[in-house]
Amino acid sequence: MKKAIGIIISSLLVSGVWAEIDCTADSSYHIDTRTMLPDGSPNPTYGQEITTGLCACLGYVDGVQVNGNEVTFTIRIVDHEPIRGIELDIYHDAADLEFSGYAKGSKLENVTDEEGTPRTMTLLTNYLEDHLKILAYSTSRARTEGNGEEGDLCHITYTLAEGASLPEQVTFYFGLANVPGTSMDPELLNVVCGYPDENNPAVVSTATVAADAGQVIPDVFALNQNYPNPFNPSTQISFDVPSGSEFVTLTIYNLLGQNVKTLVNKVLSPGQYTFEWDAIDAMGFPAASGIYFYELRSESFIARKKMLLIR
Repeated sequence: MKKAIGIIISSLLVSGVWAEIDCTADSSYHIDTRTMLPDGSPNPTYGQEITTGLCACLGYVDGVQVNGNEVTFTIRIVDHEPIRGIELDIYHDAADLEFSGYAKGSKLENVTDEEGTPRTMTLLTNYLEDHLKILAYSTSRARTEGNGEEGDLCHITYTLAEGASLPEQVTFYFGLANVPGTSMDPELLNVVCGYPDENNPAVVSTATVAADAGQVIPDVFALNQNYPNPFNPSTQISFDVPSGSEFVTLTIYNLLGQNVKTLVNKVLSPGQYTFEWDAIDAMGFPAASGIYFYELRSESFIARKKMLLIR
């Protein structure tokens, strides 16, 4: 048995070296349990096995974030078609781990409607007698990209009981796994075709990844002063993203407040980042000498700093 240690590894959330989810893009089948259709008429396919479109698969990252007595596990998904929500009942065998929090992964952060307009997916959790229920839903027709690529669905945090040791592995399974897709829109049909169930649970190692000190996940957002400053021909801008994936923009502005160049415009996993600006604007032209501002913005943080370009 081993004690919990106060370190969080950023590569856990962004690395592709973990075992990939084996999920071929075959059609998924589902037993239709609807007795009536939305218009109130009897459902002619009740009890039948029907095709629900391209399948989705769920799995766990084999490793954890450990921060003091908090341990965070990551659930991943391969979505071969856009997903409109999830419903999971999660069971585990570690009596000394109590549920304490959650965060959306990049798959639930980067959602749009069918026209590509950015939307929001709501994530809720509720701990019942012996399991955790997770619900993700949207009232604005939000959906995942459905690109068939593996990505983080959500991060679930547990608190280790005082005086207890962290087990070397934890076994998880889903008692319920509903994943409504969009193939049969607007009906809610389950397109999940692979996930850890009671007969085939996921055994998750609690080991963390060896990493350099520069890869430790920060506690709060931070925007650092660019270096070098003044600069010519380029400068580096560093910033910190704390636990919980968020949509982040890093933008360069001139003294008139005009957007000169956007360096970052996407969901970022927790970690420490450095981006270089080569003093070239969005049109590909060299920026003029002078004072510029760079702004880091997320859903919960805004910061600006000044820099000087000397030609």
